[in-house]
Amino acid sequence: MDFLVCAYGEPDEAAFIPFIKDVIDGIEIQNYDRRGVLSESAWHQVLEEHRRLRPLLPGRLAVHGPFVGIDYTYKDHLLRDAVRKRLDMTFDMVCTLRPDTLVLHSGCPEQMVRFGLTDPWFEQAVAFWRQEIKRYEELGVRVVLENVVEPNPDLLIQLVDKVSSAYLGLCFDIGHATLCSPLPPAAWVEQMGNRLMHVHLHDNNGATDEHLPIGKGHIDIDAFFDALYRLAPNATISLEIIAAPQIVVANTLEVIRRYRS
Repeated sequence: MDFLVCAYGEPDEAAFIPFIKDVIDGIEIQNYDRRGVLSESAWHQVLEEHRRLRPLLPGRLAVHGPFVGIDYTYKDHLLRDAVRKRLDMTFDMVCTLRPDTLVLHSGCPEQMVRFGLTDPWFEQAVAFWRQEIKRYEELGVRVVLENVVEPNPDLLIQLVDKVSSAYLGLCFDIGHATLCSPLPPAAWVEQMGNRLMHVHLHDNNGATDEHLPIGKGHIDIDAFFDALYRLAPNATISLEIIAAPQIVVANTLEVIRRYRS
């Protein structure tokens, strides 16, 4: 099981890499949905920063793609064209950086989940991913779909199973599930099984998506790792902690010391 640290790819973040590079297995870089979507030039600026940083980043590389407003099944052709352009830009970014993992949100709108309207979305999402995943298969890059507001993993499991590609799997965000699901994180792992390829690990107190250091919230991390090692031992773990660099470093070292097998 490989451990990664999430970062935004900013130049000053390279400063903390020497403190943890000997114990982590890689980096997950983000920021394509923060600065990157502000303009086309902003996107290319972020990509250029990441391209320059890539030689400094140790080991494996995962990249978190854009997610706000992304629905793979828009009926409105203007919105569909906008999403298509953004996904083409994402593919070009992957071709440049060559990560082994691309993280995308599930794309299922919250209103579909809350009003029980997921059936039509599901069929269109399956059709979309059967086509879209082909170009990532050719690159050898796995795409993992992250839970956001889903109350359980059923929909995402069915989607991955129906598309049936070795390069399309699931990303489990433990904080999102804690906020939106009655199921404990270990139950999500038990249902996802080996479809679970990637994890966003952070803590919260069950009220907001705080991205706390591990152990500073109420999530049962021990039970989660027990399930993970039994059922998805090859999943990669990205610590997605929002804190001062020294806290990120200290918590990363503690988590790896405690949970690396």
